[in-house]
Amino acid sequence: MPVTVVFTGLACGMLLTAVGLALWGGFRQVPRLSHAVQAIGWLAGVTLLIGVLLTWQENHNASIPAIRLMLMAALAALPNPHRRCASSWDSAIPILPALILAGVGLFWSPESVGTGLGHRPVAPMELAIVICGGIGARAMGEALSKIATLAPHVEWSFTAAYMLLTLLVGEMALVNLRQWGTLWGGASGESGLTGAWLIWSAAWLAPRQHVRLRAALTIVATLLLIVLATGR
Repeated sequence: MPVTVVFTGLACGMLLTAVGLALWGGFRQVPRLSHAVQAIGWLAGVTLLIGVLLTWQENHNASIPAIRLMLMAALAALPNPHRRCASSWDSAIPILPALILAGVGLFWSPESVGTGLGHRPVAPMELAIVICGGIGARAMGEALSKIATLAPHVEWSFTAAYMLLTLLVGEMALVNLRQWGTLWGGASGESGLTGAWLIWSAAWLAPRQHVRLRAALTIVATLLLIVLATGR
């Protein structure tokens, strides 16, 4: 059985446990259960990161979509220790993006992971997009929680993802300007990255009181980033 499947399966089980504990703690009003949920989130994120490192060490092929999904899920699973949850849903919903990413990675052609076929080195820009997608998935979890509860949250993940995305778009424009004399080369990947940045910029500029509008734009931009990060 590939290493990726083992570690992703363990992480999925941990994340499911965290969601269940968050909901149960909210209904039962169990004090300090949120600390256990955060600890499980950290453990799941670390498990995914270890799985990514071991799988890459085994076949040196980080271009496999399942590995990229694992890395994004790891970044999305690591909780914010300073976050305060107002309800059980507010605690459980931010875990869902990491759980979905890990679940998709678990069932994404597991037999092809570990074979070493189709080896292709990953460019720094591709890795940066994967990292941006993972941080964006964290912001998407917060956005989903905002839509469900309308509760205010610290938006550090939203800001971090937008800053990284802005740097990526700026670097892409500079490279095109140096090589081709134009800011935009017109490739499909460039179009997707520029589109994600424009949508995220609209979310950034939207009035703060329009919580659901900003959250919806964040979700759309993040989904586009995740698609780009998987290479599809």
